[in-house]
Amino acid sequence: MIIPAIDLQNGQAVRLFKGDYAQKTVYSDNPVTLAKSFEKLGAKYLHIVDLDGAKSGSTANLETIKQIRAAVRIPIQVGGGIRSAEAIELYLGIGVNRVILGTVAAQNPDFVKQMIEKHGAERIVVGVDVRENQVSISGWTQDSGKNYLDFVETLKQLGVQIIILTDIAKDGTLTSPNWSLYEQIKGINVIVSGGVSCAEDVRRARRHYGVIVGKALYENKVDLPVILSLSKDLAKRLVVALDIKDGKVVKSIKFKGFAEIGDPVELANCYWQQGASEIMILDVTAATGGKRTSFDIVKTLAKSISIPITVGGGISTVEDCCAAFKSGAAKVLIGSAAVKNPEFLREASLNFGKHRILVTIDAKKIKNGYTVFTGGGANNSGVELIKWAKQCEELGAGEILLNSIDTDGVQGGFDLKMTKAVVDAVAIPVIASGGCGSVADIVEVFEKTNCDAALVASLLHYGKATVNDIKEALR
Repeated sequence: MIIPAIDLQNGQAVRLFKGDYAQKTVYSDNPVTLAKSFEKLGAKYLHIVDLDGAKSGSTANLETIKQIRAAVRIPIQVGGGIRSAEAIELYLGIGVNRVILGTVAAQNPDFVKQMIEKHGAERIVVGVDVRENQVSISGWTQDSGKNYLDFVETLKQLGVQIIILTDIAKDGTLTSPNWSLYEQIKGINVIVSGGVSCAEDVRRARRHYGVIVGKALYENKVDLPVILSLSKDLAKRLVVALDIKDGKVVKSIKFKGFAEIGDPVELANCYWQQGASEIMILDVTAATGGKRTSFDIVKTLAKSISIPITVGGGISTVEDCCAAFKSGAAKVLIGSAAVKNPEFLREASLNFGKHRILVTIDAKKIKNGYTVFTGGGANNSGVELIKWAKQCEELGAGEILLNSIDTDGVQGGFDLKMTKAVVDAVAIPVIASGGCGSVADIVEVFEKTNCDAALVASLLHYGKATVNDIKEALR
């Protein structure tokens, strides 16, 4: 996620230098127009900080934030002075998608836990502002006495899933982020903040959950459409699928029969070390109505690997989504439940943001077209594939995982015709899945369709190739 920043002081958009309120530059007297321009240029999220509120512990720029919220349709996250349950309710009530807690998180960790339990980990983000390895509070004006690494460990125990980590000495300097600050963090989603100066900084930040870009935009050091395009180019991803049945990784052929492969935690760590972009946990047992085991696995994985984890299989309620995110998942995968109740998909997208909601579509060729199947490929829904893919996009899906039942596990290559048809029909990213049997198959699906990612399983599970082998071929 590339997130433009708007810092507010006295109703103006400003930038500070190293957090010093005496060293500020005013970039706009109309932050609302600025926000609209970022949206028009393609931004998918906005980061807004109330600098006055951060110092005083108030909602000083509330009216301006209300105007921004009303003027743009993309999600926004707001920080600065949010230190009470009432302030959180106020911001969420006007349509803010995430609130960022800073000072109160350092002073009262139990409050953070309470707010996560009430509103969900997707909506409660913690800002970790660091000066010389110590956490700063009250608008960067005071030292909390807490080491930032110890503080992050505390946040993880509290259930925090997303932090915004800022090196104050880098903020507003255009000298690149303090990368060593981020390398020591694992088991939590990190948004990089402070010092971004060029497109290369954005590229380097790709291993993290997101990056906030402020002064570099205002000083024309980076061009927003260009870096957004860069982000899209980097999104040719290798997603490793771990099908879970009774706590073990298994593999099927055409969704039938399961061969046991091994321990999910060991395999996920292996593929992460090899360079996988994402790990996808697909709970076969839960998808067919059995007992779920995937959330416990995700919880264990989130403590040991630093790439996004998606979890799917039996996700059918907002409560399921909350539980998945609380366990450490970055995204959830919704399949049969969306076909049965399309409004659930819309509800999930509105509650958690479309970037965290994937739809899995299992399809099979029937006569001259493709039909969607549910229940782990057992039930013919009668729904036509392209029509359903378009509807999923309209309902708020952020991405589609497209599974070909005909090619699944056969290792004879992806269904290129089906993949291309869906990719051409929607604007959201599509992950090609089903049939990968060689490195050449992955090269082919990227060359012959415009899919954003390829799902691999058997190729890796049976030792035919490593993630590094695939990446080298793609280069």
